[in-house]
Amino acid sequence: MGRPSRQLVIDDEVALQLQALELGTGVHPKVRLRASILRLHREGWSAPRLAQYFARTEQSIHNDLNRFEQHGLRGITDAPRLGRPVKLQAIQEALLIAKIDEDRVWTASQLAEVLEAEFGLHVTPQTVRQHLSSLGYRWKRARYAAGKALDPDVEQQHRASLDTLKKGRWTAN
Repeated sequence: MGRPSRQLVIDDEVALQLQALELGTGVHPKVRLRASILRLHREGWSAPRLAQYFARTEQSIHNDLNRFEQHGLRGITDAPRLGRPVKLQAIQEALLIAKIDEDRVWTASQLAEVLEAEFGLHVTPQTVRQHLSSLGYRWKRARYAAGKALDPDVEQQHRASLDTLKKGRWTAN
């Protein structure tokens, strides 16, 4: 004999919240999928029918139902992932910021070399770029610009020289 069917009781208020999650544009696709599963389960769909419709295993459908039964709406979202630990600590971050604030242009490769020389920490230029991006820095192509304003007397002399050259009366000194 097969497994007895189970039916979760989902009230109208929670059903409206599930529908909002299902139709929400900024909602993670997994959460929308689980909301759809729960909404259809409320309408009487069995676990095998849901599994076939969503191309998932019956066990995964039961897992979703169990999570909802135990945790409510919070159960259909995934827990935040920790991921790989950050390689750069506060002291390395402070060095990066100090180097960037210097009056020169730094590349990500050069900053990675500085981190290796100062701390013995091997990071790729891509890691440096990602970390700087997370700190709010943006890459911008270096531009040539005058370092300071020209002295008006010197500028006048050069303009006079250019005018003479344009007229074709120049002499080699």
